[in-house]
Amino acid sequence: MKLKEKMNNKYSVIAGYVIVTAIIIYCLGLIATNAPDIMKNILASLSWLFNVCKPVLLGFIFAYLVEPIVNFFEINLRKVKIFNRKLSSCRTYAVLITFVIVIIFVAAIISLLVYSVTDQLRLANLDDIITLSNAYMKTFNDFSSTVQSKLTDLNVESTELNEYIQNATKYVLTFLRGVADGAIRSVTNMSGYLTTFFFAVIIAIYFLIDGKMIGNYLKKVRKALLSNKLNDRIHDFLSDADKVFSGYIRGQLMDAFVMMVLISLALSIIGIKFGILIGVLAGIGNLIPYCGPFIAYAGTILIGLINGQYKQLIIALIALFIIQVIDGNIIGPRLLSKSIEVHPLLVIISLIFGSAVGGLSGMLLAVPVGAFIKVLFVKFIDRQLELKQEKEQVKERVKEHMKE
Repeated sequence: MKLKEKMNNKYSVIAGYVIVTAIIIYCLGLIATNAPDIMKNILASLSWLFNVCKPVLLGFIFAYLVEPIVNFFEINLRKVKIFNRKLSSCRTYAVLITFVIVIIFVAAIISLLVYSVTDQLRLANLDDIITLSNAYMKTFNDFSSTVQSKLTDLNVESTELNEYIQNATKYVLTFLRGVADGAIRSVTNMSGYLTTFFFAVIIAIYFLIDGKMIGNYLKKVRKALLSNKLNDRIHDFLSDADKVFSGYIRGQLMDAFVMMVLISLALSIIGIKFGILIGVLAGIGNLIPYCGPFIAYAGTILIGLINGQYKQLIIALIALFIIQVIDGNIIGPRLLSKSIEVHPLLVIISLIFGSAVGGLSGMLLAVPVGAFIKVLFVKFIDRQLELKQEKEQVKERVKEHMKE
């Protein structure tokens, strides 16, 4: 009887495994069959979640960037007798002063940029621009015809050259059409952008005023739910992240602003048209390594050639070279923390991965993320070496003890 019960239990277990396996296979088959729809729904859900959390994320980023300025004003306000009685209000006034300064700064840059562009367009003669454009097109066509005739004299087919020219023209037209479509979409979605920006500013204000209280509460929750060892690891992880990201992003923003001012002043003094516009774009491009200098040189050469400012162009290129040398050897190293120095090869690899994963936003964050991964990897290697040395020391002690 007992043997029969054991056999029944055995067959029941086997039957259970078979049923569970069949269910798993059936579920995997359904997932494989509907994989595109499932991935589409998952991506749609993640996109919806990101759009919902976007104001919070932007508010946190903005608060994180301007926190040193708020801390500076808070410390100085506490020294004033009027605010010394109410220390809690010092933080609020510091946040208010910071936001006023940021708004004035952004408004001044936008006003200066708009004034510069409209002033240059007002001074420009439309007939001269059309004549100059036609002259450049004629020069390009003459150059193309000359190349084709030379290739014909050498008995070389110029079909490929024509294809290259046609493909390049199509690419330029497609690019310009995409830029125009993007501009139209941006104008159409302006209300959504303004709403997101409005809520992001409000959230940033709350983060700046009550940030310490929120941080202490999260630390308390973390200590209550996690072990001390895991708490220490999380603390070290967040400290390293703050050190790398704050050092790089804030330093890069300051460097971009300095380059924006220097390039705009240099090109305006030399007399290059749209100098302020080139300086602003170069400063923004400076947030991505190697993009700022490229925009500065390319924009200066393009505007200089189109307007026939050949002497000014040579002087401007020399000035840009001097500015880039000063930035690379003096300004940049002083603004960026030494703890986040990364090899140029790592910068290029990070930019490639960042552009592939997140496009322009990915390139903006690629270098600090790469630097952070480098810091974590170096710490991991150091920890492994320490463990290895400790094991070797233990083995040596055991051997010495065995000899005794």
